Amino acid sequence: MKKRMSGEAGVLEHIEKTFRFPADRRLLLGPGDDCAVLSHVPGHDLVITTDEIVEGTHYLARFAGPEKLARKLMRINLSDLAAMGAVRPVSCVVGAGLRRTTTADFLRRFISELKAEALRFGISVAGGNLAGAREDHFYMTVWGEARRGALVTRYGARPGDLLLNIGPLGEAAAGLEILKRNSAAELKKFSGLVSSFWQPRPMLAEGRLIGEKKLATAMLDNSDGLLRSAVIISKLSRCRVIISPGEAACSPALRAWCAKERTDWRSYAISGGEDFGLVFTANPALLAKIKRLLPGALVVGRLEKGAGTEIENFNGKVGSFEHF
Repeated sequence: MKKRMSGEAGVLEHIEKTFRFPADRRLLLGPGDDCAVLSHVPGHDLVITTDEIVEGTHYLARFAGPEKLARKLMRINLSDLAAMGAVRPVSCVVGAGLRRTTTADFLRRFISELKAEALRFGISVAGGNLAGAREDHFYMTVWGEARRGALVTRYGARPGDLLLNIGPLGEAAAGLEILKRNSAAELKKFSGLVSSFWQPRPMLAEGRLIGEKKLATAMLDNSDGLLRSAVIISKLSRCRVIISPGEAACSPALRAWCAKERTDWRSYAISGGEDFGLVFTANPALLAKIKRLLPGALVVGRLEKGAGTEIENFNGKVGSFEHF
């Protein structure tokens, strides 16, 4: 019997080991980070990423309008560029697999909003592809430019560093719960949480500042939850990561939802994915500077010698998102 790869993490590990091309001197950073990096012109690098949203995995058709899908597709891809530091987005290509029942009106609205998003973030749509599919799915490849030395990878964290987050924690996961329940009263009262799910803000300005000022030792975008981010940092930087978010990490909107549901906000903040903020590590000596330049940055843990991750002062059930 053939041995099955252990979930998404096992598949990714196999990909990272397989796709190594040491003879290609242009490829500066391959699989394993938020983006690939290639040598471009003297002193500048090309930064490339790709991501997709799939019906049934990332959303349900009954609550997903074309404008919402176009906005989210653009923003989750740009979030990967933000996680690399000082990157200027340039252009993208977009593709879709579509059911036969997908209407022309749906496509026109999706395309119109996609162009509006491209203009909003100062990039162009350079082309793409269409195919038939059993469920709708939409994908994008986006690229940007960066000055050599201004990028931040996932690999540089050290024992003694602080673990920080900038951006919402747990809001998108709560928003998805509200969408699935489809209560008109909840959708109205907690519209901010629903918006967090559909319209994440790619933190391009924050990532650029972190890269230019060399504030972080490692960084990634928070796509699969704080716990998953900590696991990745622990593995790649060979440190033990202690997760310990304080009360300030919970937004008033999430606190109100958790009070209504009688749940602990930390289960959302630690496990919830799709927030697309930035999780990064930094030397404690830089904390005052970070807080001055990025007032929204919060300490949510620390790094120690060792391996693995630990959630401090929390006994609730937690997990992280897996695609399969």
